[in-house]
Amino acid sequence: MKWPTIDQVRDFVALPTGYAWDYIKREEIDVAIEFFRTWFPSISVGLGSAFMSRRFYEEHVVLQDEANRSILAAVVRHHHEIVAIATWEKVDGADVISGRVGAVAKPHRQSNLAVAAQALGEKMGRWMGAGLIYGMATTRTPYMQRALEQAGYRAVGIMPGLDREETEPGVVRRVYEVIYAKQLAPDADFLIPAQQHFTPAVARLYAEIFRSDARMSMTD
Repeated sequence: MKWPTIDQVRDFVALPTGYAWDYIKREEIDVAIEFFRTWFPSISVGLGSAFMSRRFYEEHVVLQDEANRSILAAVVRHHHEIVAIATWEKVDGADVISGRVGAVAKPHRQSNLAVAAQALGEKMGRWMGAGLIYGMATTRTPYMQRALEQAGYRAVGIMPGLDREETEPGVVRRVYEVIYAKQLAPDADFLIPAQQHFTPAVARLYAEIFRSDARMSMTD
């Protein structure tokens, strides 16, 4: 799978007047790190901590002069200043996309930038031929849960202690994370599981998650 160009990104999802999508410039890596340190400090530990490392950007993140990377960080600029960052990772072979970390500067949180980022992830995934897009939402606050649900994602499970967050200065705890997923490929690409391949516990879980979706009914 190949990431879209920045011009394609701008065509996929329009932003409010005065805002524009862009990719990070190599000379802005430290700016991106400081942005997360300011507006999402809890990722200084855990899965998101990679986004606080300059080397991580240099080796893995799409930059304006390096497009063939596994991680895409799309920034939103307002009068040239970075006011939001959303990140995704692609998995070639499985052909899926996962949402990583994202943050919006507090003065711009009423501009629906988080909603726009969810729409962008889906549009990019469909364009790239991904079969699924998924992401994790912390249980510490409902903000990301609501954003994902409003974007049509389904909660498909809860991972206890998957990640670590700094809940207050110097205090690190393992947190429960909600797994959210959204189908991008057509129904014909999906092999619906047969009931005999489930344990009773898994059968109950599957029925609960997909009870409102006739497309995902188990086969005999």
